Amino acid sequence: MGIPADKTVSHVAGITQRAAQSVRRWFDASEPGLPDLESFARLCAGLGCSADEIIGALRPHADDEAHCAQLIEVANCIQAITDSLAQHGQLGIPMQVPGDEMAPHLKAGDLVFVDSAVTQLAGNGIYAFNCNGSLYIRRVERRMDRSIVLKCDNKAYQDYEWTGITATARRRVKILGKVRSAISVKVFS
Repeated sequence: MGIPADKTVSHVAGITQRAAQSVRRWFDASEPGLPDLESFARLCAGLGCSADEIIGALRPHADDEAHCAQLIEVANCIQAITDSLAQHGQLGIPMQVPGDEMAPHLKAGDLVFVDSAVTQLAGNGIYAFNCNGSLYIRRVERRMDRSIVLKCDNKAYQDYEWTGITATARRRVKILGKVRSAISVKVFS
């Protein structure tokens, strides 16, 4: 897909939402590992191909070659954009916005880059969370009374206020990182 060899692990980690260390094992020629089924399904969806194509059991049809060429061109454009973003600091792990809760600023399917080095709430901003296995992107607002409000930019959704760290632990919330940048696609009909 035109992805530089040194970016393959981070690209696949972003698609599968798995740690780079796990993904690196999948590419280890001396002791290759296999992705779990959920990661494999995400990889198929993220690459826009079937499981048979990934394992080499099925080749794309000739009429799919034009589609594949388009996908490669899109991937190259996205790579150029991410290279440009990376020049302005740590790019972060790419993740797709799962829903419309952050619209109009971030829409479902937009690509956000999450600084995974931030594992604690470090001031206000937009963060990625994992809660019970689901990805959430929310705006965090810390209040003077030490409570935390998770806000959705889309006013159709309500805010959630947490008081104390135990509330976070009870909800099994893991901070994946702070959102540093995003790529949004506008579709014109």
